Amino acid sequence: MIAELQGEYSEKVSVSKLADYQAVNCRRGPTPSSPRVSIITVCLNAVGTLKRTIDSVQGQNFASLEHIVVDGDSQDGTKELLANTLRVQDFWISEADRGISDAFNKGVALARGSYLQFLNSDDWLSPGQVERSVEILERSEADFVFGDLMFHEAERPTFRYCGAADYARSLHRHLPPMNHPTVLARAQVFAELGLFDLRYRCAMDYDWLLRVHRAGKRGVYDAAILGNMTHDGVSNRQFRRTIEEVRQISIEHGRPSALATIEAGYRVAKSSIGSCVKSRARPLYSIIRRALNPSYRPDLLGMRAD
Repeated sequence: MIAELQGEYSEKVSVSKLADYQAVNCRRGPTPSSPRVSIITVCLNAVGTLKRTIDSVQGQNFASLEHIVVDGDSQDGTKELLANTLRVQDFWISEADRGISDAFNKGVALARGSYLQFLNSDDWLSPGQVERSVEILERSEADFVFGDLMFHEAERPTFRYCGAADYARSLHRHLPPMNHPTVLARAQVFAELGLFDLRYRCAMDYDWLLRVHRAGKRGVYDAAILGNMTHDGVSNRQFRRTIEEVRQISIEHGRPSALATIEAGYRVAKSSIGSCVKSRARPLYSIIRRALNPSYRPDLLGMRAD
């Protein structure tokens, strides 16, 4: 699989800038006031899960909040759901795009908030999450904050994936647990350092975070920030593609190619073995994974989403 995908990244594509999406920005026009936070959701044929995502945004106890939804021309009732459930301060568009990175970039261009957070259509916020994230971001004066993710399967929480406060130690090798659905970042960082690279479908956040880190920007982890995610996201369904994108991104940011390739192969092998053990002896899988990965915490189920 890795060899099959390598050719897709051979041509360097320049990082998109906000100016590249000026036409998208103009489609919204001026707003009466600028919210402090914009939540950005991208989706395609997501009517089965999107209502939970929207409800979690509208249920936040944070007044200065807008929800931007970029739909990829869904044909399953998603557009009707958006028309009937979004509020007056929210905004949505529906049209074909050039992939998830392009949709993310459109969302940034449409957003009017000082702080931005991406929340995909199978993710949802915990009560009070936005308020806590803003509090930590402003108190720490960091450029972004992030927290923990609660993973769910069959409508039940299965494990908590804790963020890595020391993410900078390993960011050059791979994407440490920074839990993208919990990241709240200053909009100015996107204006200064650019948007997402259109080549990447799964690990575009890794490329962006590396650029942010190498520019001297700082992130802060807080365990009280808790997002929610199912096991069915794109990066989970396309795990091998994610590994290959991480490999390619790390090389472009200076990682030796041979070393990055060996590390990618190790992750593929580890995942394959883990899947085999999980399907045959799930309790043993949890014990082994907990021993090898301190971020994996099935013992910390914490808050359940409503």
